[in-house]
Amino acid sequence: MSRTVVITGASAGIGLAAARRFAAQGDRLILLGRDERRLAAAGEETGATTVRADFGDLDQVRTAARAIRDACERIDVLVNNAGGLYRGPKALVVNHLAGFRLAHELLDRLYAAGTSRIVTTASLAEAWGVLNVDDPLRPSLWHRARWLSYGSSKQANILFTQEAARRWGAHGVLPVAFFPGLVRSRFASSSPLFMLAKPVPVLFASPDRAAGRLQWLADAPAAELVPGGYYFLRELFPATPRSTSPDRAARLWESSLRV
Repeated sequence: MSRTVVITGASAGIGLAAARRFAAQGDRLILLGRDERRLAAAGEETGATTVRADFGDLDQVRTAARAIRDACERIDVLVNNAGGLYRGPKALVVNHLAGFRLAHELLDRLYAAGTSRIVTTASLAEAWGVLNVDDPLRPSLWHRARWLSYGSSKQANILFTQEAARRWGAHGVLPVAFFPGLVRSRFASSSPLFMLAKPVPVLFASPDRAAGRLQWLADAPAAELVPGGYYFLRELFPATPRSTSPDRAARLWESSLRV
């Protein structure tokens, strides 16, 4: 029986490359994206069901979840890949809260698979995040800088993964996160820091190579993975204590539920 794989941020970059890989091995795909034209092209190329949603709007996330629920009875893999480099609270909404909400809305479909996975795209940028886990959307100085906002959202990704493993692991859900490396993508072209590194191609992976790392997390035997683990190059990768604190993970979970 083929798996059902849901991928957010699937109309370009790592998400689209992953969709191609999963389609090639016969998985059934449901792709989410913001750009209607690119999403339609991705769906046509991979034979996927497509659901348009702007992850900056949590109401659209809920609407998208209803459409996904109508399209499938179970979800074997949920890939929380959608993200972007934004200033202020929007970074937390798009990069963390939307995926957090989507996972909750689809939780019964993940349970129905018996054994399922949540793979979340995180980042080394977590190291400089300044996330307020008790009130993540409260205005603060970090809202003024895109990279601080982004880093805070990536801290949230790792904390979510850790707490989801604690809460949902007994129901057969295996959450993991990964750092894809520096990737030649539309995201990279939006960042001056990435553009400075562009003349050194060896520093960058292709979207397909990064998608291969994502695919491995979706396909590897469960016994080879650590629930709640954070990976890079198919190995566990260290994150800062701010991103791995069980107390911070639990507090962020509760504050995220209140949004």
